[in-house]
Amino acid sequence: MPLSDREQQILQDIERRLYEQDPEFAREVGATTLESERTRPIRHGIILLVLGVFVLFAGFILPKLLIPLGVLAFLLMVAGGTLTYQALKKAGAKQLQAFNKQASLRDVATRIEGRLRDMKRRGRDR
Repeated sequence: MPLSDREQQILQDIERRLYEQDPEFAREVGATTLESERTRPIRHGIILLVLGVFVLFAGFILPKLLIPLGVLAFLLMVAGGTLTYQALKKAGAKQLQAFNKQASLRDVATRIEGRLRDMKRRGRDR
């Protein structure tokens, strides 16, 4: 359901105030969301590859299912490798550099918490 004109205006006002009060935080929030969307297929491909390896080992543990699990493992690893390759190819060098330099979730949470404390202090001082 689309937003009404009034709701869109309120949302734009909130976004504008966020950029005015803390532009660095606003940029990080926007960039993190975009980067996570770009890197999601890479993560999914790597997960499929690892899952394929685990299924392969499960086939060695369960010898009666070795052939079906081996085929399944092969398909998972091929799908994961293909997905990862295509995502890396699409991402390009700039996005890969950003992915490698991406801060950990704990660092981001700590910065957000500190900024919120600073905003509260500024509000009390007024």
